[in-house]
Amino acid sequence: MRGFYLLVLLLVFAPLVKGGNRPIPLLILELAALAIAGYLVANPQKLSRIPKLYIAVVAGIFLLPLIHLVPLPSSLWATLPGHAVYAQALADIGVNLNGSARAASIDPSLTEYSWLAVLPPIMVFLFTLNVPREQLKTAVMVFLGMAAFQAILGLMQYGAGPDSLLQINDSPHKAYALGTYTNRDHLAGFLEMALPLSLAMLSVSVGHTHSVRRHTRNLRQRLAFLTSAYLNQTAVYASISIAILLGLIFTHSRTGNALAMLVIFLSTVMFSTRIGGRNVYGVIGTFAAITLMLAVEVGMAPVLNRFIEQDPLQDGRWMIFNSTIKAIGEFFPLGSGVGTFNQVFPRFQDFSFNGAFVNRAHNDYLEWLMEGGIFAAVLIVIFLSLYVGRWTKVIKRGEWRTFNFMQIGAGIGLLAMILHTFVDFNLHIPANQIYFAFLAALFFYQSDNESDAHPLQSNPDVKKVSRLDALPVQEEKKSYVVKSTNPFAD
Repeated sequence: MRGFYLLVLLLVFAPLVKGGNRPIPLLILELAALAIAGYLVANPQKLSRIPKLYIAVVAGIFLLPLIHLVPLPSSLWATLPGHAVYAQALADIGVNLNGSARAASIDPSLTEYSWLAVLPPIMVFLFTLNVPREQLKTAVMVFLGMAAFQAILGLMQYGAGPDSLLQINDSPHKAYALGTYTNRDHLAGFLEMALPLSLAMLSVSVGHTHSVRRHTRNLRQRLAFLTSAYLNQTAVYASISIAILLGLIFTHSRTGNALAMLVIFLSTVMFSTRIGGRNVYGVIGTFAAITLMLAVEVGMAPVLNRFIEQDPLQDGRWMIFNSTIKAIGEFFPLGSGVGTFNQVFPRFQDFSFNGAFVNRAHNDYLEWLMEGGIFAAVLIVIFLSLYVGRWTKVIKRGEWRTFNFMQIGAGIGLLAMILHTFVDFNLHIPANQIYFAFLAALFFYQSDNESDAHPLQSNPDVKKVSRLDALPVQEEKKSYVVKSTNPFAD
């Protein structure tokens, strides 16, 4: 249970101080990750339940920076791809490399920093895979609560204007929704991961409400229904979904808004025929969900066009991509060292960026390939293969439980970030790394004793009352579900 509190701490604290992208908040996240690691080491049976392939991928991510920290003889170091220029520069300033050993990384201190920074998402992933399902649902509520908080704060920032004290803006002349992040695209990245999960919970809660309402006959039961947990739950999820969507819109992130439209479309495709787990509203419910989706998509299209201030092909990112590809070719297959992009890139920087400091490739895949070489490429391919393959097991026929909705929502959220990171560096922001790892664990989560029962039917806390007082004698044996004390049960 203590480990679960550490997970909640990470989910809550991660974005609060500039997305965790500063030394002190990152140190706190790393210390919490070490505490979780200690918990897992003290309970080795938990790690034994995780599929070996998942462990191998996580181990590869953890060990990659260490590979670049292995000391090499200076003569061998100078012959590594891309290192000759640095060996010559050291010789020009009088540094004698004979007989010394150097780490393979161009800048070992940055590689060590990056190695420690990867601990929080790794520990979140491993621990979440072992969290009991009921606690995992609580963690999902914490995740959605943080998304709603960030979205509402972002809307307040936008409404207050660029000169407000709330506005920690990347442009002094415009107001954006930023939340506690320093970049609007990073808030958009978080919200686009959360939106499909909130839509998933909304879809299943609406179905629960319907299951209660269709057996509600007399005035007393109707009044009880109006104050039931299910109805309140539906209103909460609807409010969270609307807040997240509005927060995404007012980040003015082109990619974020485009992915929001994709997320809404995919969520509708997945959930419109599964409302309540068994499509309790039938064809009418599916038609209504699709109509609502089309209305939202049509409404967002002009909003997205309004935020496009320049031709995307003229964006400076494309020149950065081109220069990064050149660097990949020079350092391939070993890479320059994890975390060394901002030290290496100036040598390849386009002249049009003269005087500017480019700290990221704005494409995480290219940056990983430049720094990690073929090892990073293998890890990327394995993860994407596992992700695609997992869909065949997550999407099931027949009736869906609450947990199925959660996993589908997590999978769509992962897809949004997988696509977004082609044009940004969201997965270099500690908070978004942690949230991505949490969704990945939810998506890959496996249970040995999963039941196929409906969420309401399998809930041991469901209470039934006899209709003896309200129905004719011949119907006195019928009973109806009127209340569940555990709205998240499967």
